[in-house]
Amino acid sequence: MALKDGRTWMEHLTPKECWALLASTPVGRIGLLHDSAPEIYPVNFAVDGESVLFRTDPGTKLRAMDRSPSVCFQVDGVDPADRTGWSVLVKGRAMELTHPSDLLTASELDLPYWVAGEKAHWVRIVAHEITGRRIGPAGKAEQ
Repeated sequence: MALKDGRTWMEHLTPKECWALLASTPVGRIGLLHDSAPEIYPVNFAVDGESVLFRTDPGTKLRAMDRSPSVCFQVDGVDPADRTGWSVLVKGRAMELTHPSDLLTASELDLPYWVAGEKAHWVRIVAHEITGRRIGPAGKAEQ
């Protein structure tokens, strides 16, 4: 929808578009409950089918997911100068991978991570829902 006052339009993305945007982005944010309070952490990740995988060290994320495995995962891209961007949100259940075949499959994914540390724990977020939005210049919506 084009707005005459210079603001942007918004479109809802298909699940296929959402997964493609997820796969093109190296860093996302996991939202989880820790001691009954929401917390958000940036992580490097990889897409595997309709799930998100990341590695982590022991600590807050693992403890929080063990207590409350329902999580959300978000990625976005923004160009403030053009007032354009997109956002994808995955809602799902996080589980630490422990079975040897799951760990082998995960280790074959291309998952470079930026923060030092062993990152010995693999976590899979199985998506229950994926949604996305894109905003763009008003002129595009008028075409």
